[in-house]
Amino acid sequence: METVENIKAAVHLLVCFNDAETGKAMSELAAYLAFSGSENSSITFLHLTQEDVEPGYSVNEDEYQSKAFKSYVGKLDKNKFSVRTFIRKTDDHIAEIKKTIKDQNFTLLMYGVSNKTITPSLCSRLSKLKGNPTISELEIKEQFKPNEWLMMNRISELFDLNPITTCLFINNNLRALNKFFVPILGASDTKVLPPAITRFARKENAEFMFWDAIGVIEQNQKLQKFYNSCQKLTEDKVYTWDTNKKIEVDFVHLQDLCLMGVEGWNKLIRTNLPWIEYLPSTLVIKSKTT
Repeated sequence: METVENIKAAVHLLVCFNDAETGKAMSELAAYLAFSGSENSSITFLHLTQEDVEPGYSVNEDEYQSKAFKSYVGKLDKNKFSVRTFIRKTDDHIAEIKKTIKDQNFTLLMYGVSNKTITPSLCSRLSKLKGNPTISELEIKEQFKPNEWLMMNRISELFDLNPITTCLFINNNLRALNKFFVPILGASDTKVLPPAITRFARKENAEFMFWDAIGVIEQNQKLQKFYNSCQKLTEDKVYTWDTNKKIEVDFVHLQDLCLMGVEGWNKLIRTNLPWIEYLPSTLVIKSKTT
């Protein structure tokens, strides 16, 4: 999923999470990332739990598949895709994910967390504290709950050592997937976002609002071409935010998904913009480390 041009290339997606609600919320996202435009692709749902799993336990796939997911895959040729679901007991999510990626031929990873554990405002607070050289790591750690600290360190480790393209999904009660808010704050965002946007743009009723904070779309002919192709796919439901206007909380509340590159995300959470804590469900993407 590295370029717009290879949209037809098979995608083998590993979707990891530690609660069924988040897994279900991710399922429609996963379907479009893996199956939209591609054949012979696969999705593997992996529920990571600290609870014992009985030998021979039969996984109930309905727990992890939304109605929208089932509706979408129900229209596909069953011979050209596969969906698997597993549940594994582990105390070390990162080690389990790395082992799974190494053992199988995955090309894309989605790691999902609930906003009951991680929120954009929490990430913002951590980023600002780490940016202060006068505060030690121990002092920073003491300002967070143990589960918050653990989860944020998991996320950092995934992004630091990602052998495949890695997506962080923060679930904020995702119920629909129609309105996409796409802030662009870093140069690398323009490389990692187009493949995902191209797939989501194939969804009926998809609508995109780009906030091009660095003015890169107008300056780049290739991005202009990409923008125009999205216009065609969505029947002109692609818009660009007027950078002379402030983004208000009311607008953010209307969005279903915030879609960002990791560079833009890191820049956003260091700002003092008042609407950050009101972001909808968010998908942050980082290209594989080469």
